[in-house]
Amino acid sequence: MKTISALTCIFLIFVLALSLTVAVADESGFVPLFTPQSGISWTENGKPLNGWVKRGGEATFTVEGDSIVGKRGPGIDTFLCTEKKYSNFILKFDVKYDTECNSGVQFRSDIQSKNEQEVLVGYQYEILPENDTANVYDEHRRNRYLVPQTPELQTKINQVFKKGDWNEMVIQCVGPSIKTWLNGKKITDIVDLESNEGFLGLQVHSGEQGQVQWRNVQIKELPPTPWILLYADKKFGNVETKPVGRWEIQDDGSLRGTTEEGQPKDGMLLSKESYKNFAAKVSFKMITGNSGLYFRAEEVDRSYWLKGFQCEIAVGGDTAGLWEVQGRGWVARNVELAKEKYKTGDWNEVGTVAVGDQLTTFLNGWTIVNITDPQCAKEGKTGLQLHGGGSQGCLFRDYYIMPLDENTVELMKK
Repeated sequence: MKTISALTCIFLIFVLALSLTVAVADESGFVPLFTPQSGISWTENGKPLNGWVKRGGEATFTVEGDSIVGKRGPGIDTFLCTEKKYSNFILKFDVKYDTECNSGVQFRSDIQSKNEQEVLVGYQYEILPENDTANVYDEHRRNRYLVPQTPELQTKINQVFKKGDWNEMVIQCVGPSIKTWLNGKKITDIVDLESNEGFLGLQVHSGEQGQVQWRNVQIKELPPTPWILLYADKKFGNVETKPVGRWEIQDDGSLRGTTEEGQPKDGMLLSKESYKNFAAKVSFKMITGNSGLYFRAEEVDRSYWLKGFQCEIAVGGDTAGLWEVQGRGWVARNVELAKEKYKTGDWNEVGTVAVGDQLTTFLNGWTIVNITDPQCAKEGKTGLQLHGGGSQGCLFRDYYIMPLDENTVELMKK
């Protein structure tokens, strides 16, 4: 028999203690949203109390042991919702089917009335017996999965999903970043701008049958990343105008920018501050000419005022493309998709997320560009452009920026 020295024993005890410390640290900050001892209770008629409320159809939710059990009932989809809204968080929960059905967990969702019925609108962690579990579906809004349902993705999901058993599921939301895990396997890694906070909701989908259980539902709230006003509804944030062009507030609260025929210089609604990592968005309606949402740009003594990136604002296929002013010109665009998603003569929304070398642009909720660009500038101002060299007119509203500090960026990378 081999003997173990006292020094070795001390070392092993130290390693074990360290591993336990790390494990505890990883789990710190989580708060149970439901346990049988958490104070959440049900009245005799099955209505939830103390932080939860049922919405939608007539499925039932009961407590059995350490689980919430949802059973299919009459009517539309039914959701057991938190009364509290959450923005940035890590949500953990276990799920098991008693009778297979379509289910899910809503997050960053809101409540709306459609056809005189309550529905949840927002992101959903899809839960199906196979194929699409842990993908993110945009419920009652874009009505599509945010990650394409490729055979490769479905194979990865099927390899880790445990039919007839408990499955561990995780959702992480940090600013524009959404990630999901299934039984320890990362399934999605999404950048999106549609909503930044909202309710959670446990779903029992409408259908012929279905019974599903949730347990170990716990959440760790993370520091918020609010949208900061630059211009919206007749209010200006931390911006200034360059001395070319006219900016007029309209009766509906939008901002109209115009430049005169033959004016060689650009007009600019420019942020006073510079930003490194951020998300930005603005809604626009083109009148004539073109425009742009500048970001990570520096001021220069030229007719166009700014040198740097532009998320293009135009009519049709160039919209949401990346153009580098006084640089490489077009860096990336998706002409066909932008043409398809652009709404002629109507309001459109463009957005940009810049984190390190990763640049993503959006048009009306669709990702147009998603590239890694080591050559990109890493910091600069944001602004709205009135293009010079001819008559220019554009309406703007809901211009916001979401700064992402270093701690937030580190969380997004996990």
